[in-house]
Amino acid sequence: MPSERRMKAKLALLGEGGVGKTSLIRRFVQNAYDDTYVHTVGTRVSKIELTVPHGADMVVHVDLAIFDLMGQKGFKDLIRETYYHGAQALMGVCDLTNKESLESLGEWIPSALEIAGDVPVYLLVNKKDLDSQRAFSDDDVKAVAERFRAPFAFTSAKTGEFVDDAFNALAIEIVERAMRQERSRTVERSLRERVLLLLAKRGAVGLRRNQFSEILRGIDPNQLRAELIRLESEGLLTLSWHGTTDYTAIVTLRGINATKASASLEE
Repeated sequence: MPSERRMKAKLALLGEGGVGKTSLIRRFVQNAYDDTYVHTVGTRVSKIELTVPHGADMVVHVDLAIFDLMGQKGFKDLIRETYYHGAQALMGVCDLTNKESLESLGEWIPSALEIAGDVPVYLLVNKKDLDSQRAFSDDDVKAVAERFRAPFAFTSAKTGEFVDDAFNALAIEIVERAMRQERSRTVERSLRERVLLLLAKRGAVGLRRNQFSEILRGIDPNQLRAELIRLESEGLLTLSWHGTTDYTAIVTLRGINATKASASLEE
């Protein structure tokens, strides 16, 4: 029986008005399509729960909130901080029959990344059902996608082609990235606690770089050094440098108290 986890995630769609963002969301969430074009006024939020497998023994239930933004640039600039803040992923959408909608993603995506930070970006070329009216080539799409290291797909909100595939692929990426970040934080906490415990035992004698290497076998020296500098900035230890590469680390009273507090939490 696989273990289960639950997480919340925010996906923000972006792109010019009329490219089919709302239709794509409706197709994915409701499996429905409406030929009538209605301007999105402000922002619209749709929610869906997805079950995403992670590894061989875990499934993650993702409560995904999909944000749909009015496509006019002036409105985008007005509310972009609120709209993109906290997004775990971005989906840029353009219209296969409108080359300007593809080119404009070169402005939409950087503006979003300024707020959202380092999050995955996917690019959807919508209206694949109108391929006979296409206004740009596959190479044009690749040129934009490569700027942002973004996978891309040709979709049709009208027929549903590749819509589920694109959204589900991005959901998997959200989960994978969240799990990698969680593992990284666990490793960082583990290293932090081990360093402070070692130094607390050594007291005023401290530990030199080569002693750390002997005790903490397998730890990247650069990772260890970065952690020591971080701990020093928090006042938990002091570093005495012997030249540019060698050092001695000595725990402070604050560091000892932090170690005791951590030990009491584990009891």
